[in-house]
Amino acid sequence: MLFHAPEFILLFLPLAVIGYHAVREFGGMRAALGLLVLASLVFYGWWDPRFIGLLLGSAAVNFILGRNLSARHRQGKPSRSLLIFGIAINLGLLGYFKYADFFIGNINLAAGLDLTTLHIALPLAISFFTFQQIAFLVDAHSGAAEDPDLLSYLLFVTFFPQLIAGPIVHHKEMMPQFAQTTRDTHIWDDLAVGFTIFTIGLFKKTVIADRMGFWSDRVFESAALGAPVPLIEAWSGALAFTFQIYFDFSGYTDMAIGLALMFGIRLPVNFASPYKATSIIDFWRRWHITLSRFLRDYLYIPLGGNRNGPSRRYTNLLIVMLLGGLWHGAAWTFVLWGALHGLYLVVNHLWRRLTGTHTTPSRAARWAGRCVTLLAIIVAWVVFRADSLDTAQSIYAGMIGLNGLVLPTHYFNALGSAGPMLENFGVVFGQTPLFGGGFQLLWYGIVLAAVWFLHNSQSLLHKFRPVLSDTISETSGKLKILTNMWRPNLITGVATGVAAAILVLRQLQGTPGEFIYFQF
Repeated sequence: MLFHAPEFILLFLPLAVIGYHAVREFGGMRAALGLLVLASLVFYGWWDPRFIGLLLGSAAVNFILGRNLSARHRQGKPSRSLLIFGIAINLGLLGYFKYADFFIGNINLAAGLDLTTLHIALPLAISFFTFQQIAFLVDAHSGAAEDPDLLSYLLFVTFFPQLIAGPIVHHKEMMPQFAQTTRDTHIWDDLAVGFTIFTIGLFKKTVIADRMGFWSDRVFESAALGAPVPLIEAWSGALAFTFQIYFDFSGYTDMAIGLALMFGIRLPVNFASPYKATSIIDFWRRWHITLSRFLRDYLYIPLGGNRNGPSRRYTNLLIVMLLGGLWHGAAWTFVLWGALHGLYLVVNHLWRRLTGTHTTPSRAARWAGRCVTLLAIIVAWVVFRADSLDTAQSIYAGMIGLNGLVLPTHYFNALGSAGPMLENFGVVFGQTPLFGGGFQLLWYGIVLAAVWFLHNSQSLLHKFRPVLSDTISETSGKLKILTNMWRPNLITGVATGVAAAILVLRQLQGTPGEFIYFQF
């Protein structure tokens, strides 16, 4: 079930929200949590009910392992072998469903074999709930996790607003919220703020991300078919996907935060205006923050982090980013994307080491860093989006001009005497079916301005505490006017409701597209 599907917005969500608060009011918190677990399983099983058993089985095994690890720690007999066994089970499950065919295919290629691939269906959210539970086991082993009861643990694993594509929540963030038994006195504010953030995310996904996806898909699909992609079309496709994945993931994150808040539950920050980053280091503090946190705490630091000198630090960064790329998908394109970002981070750290960070950079330096960082991100997104290395190579060839420069035919007359001059330099005037012209460029300009100059939804509504933390603060004095414009009252409620209704009507006219991160 998709967050932006009409059946979710018009049927599932109202029933879940009304049912939860009614049961909490008259039956108590435990009964409400039970209903929320049931609703989450219905949500997960809507796609394929066969995998409900897999989700529950994974939760049950990790719950038992976690309690055993925690008990052994309390007894002063921590079991490293049990922890390794638990991690191996989780990684084995993930490896079987997500990477088995990838490894078989590469073994066939390397050894000249003809092993049969398994064609295994990838269960939704397996990467997310696997990492989430590995973190729980590690913390249980170290004594950092308290023993949860079974119901709370099931909700920790299955909570539908963050189950499919994150954020990857931490047990210490969620368990205290599930344990609250006092009556929620801010229910109406939470509902109003949650629905507003949900609607903002719905707009990002259905209006911006899906339009950018249309333009991006045409370019990348043409390259996948072997057609040479000229310079403007190649850059247009790369830019379109850069904005598509931004607003797709930002929209999903907003919708997840808003949905959780409607149940009085706050999720951690997972997306904080990453294209405002002035360096790649800054980008990874803003993009998919909870994945970065997991990779740092449970992979980078155990590998040694930066404790054993610069060379080891750079090696660890490369290893972590390679595995982070592979986490996104079983393909060499994702591995290369991770390698690119690992290389970016190494260069960034080397630059900081050579230049020092003792002085505050000037405004011009910050903007230069922002532009260079975004350019590097665009280049890396190409291989992330491409369905093969050959497709990525074709797009890259177009971006550096190897496939020529083709301008729309009507530009020849519009350019006057410059038209024939450009032809002398190899510019071709002809059909550009993959490029939408000035209208598309206008969209890019508006979207880039929004990305760089507008505040994100969590910052706009920060005084209502929609998330657990505010790691990237944008709550400057300039926000006071904007934040004071929105209050949970009849006017804003009607306005938000009308906006949501219009967006739902748009969805009724076509088939909703999946979120990009659903495939991971």
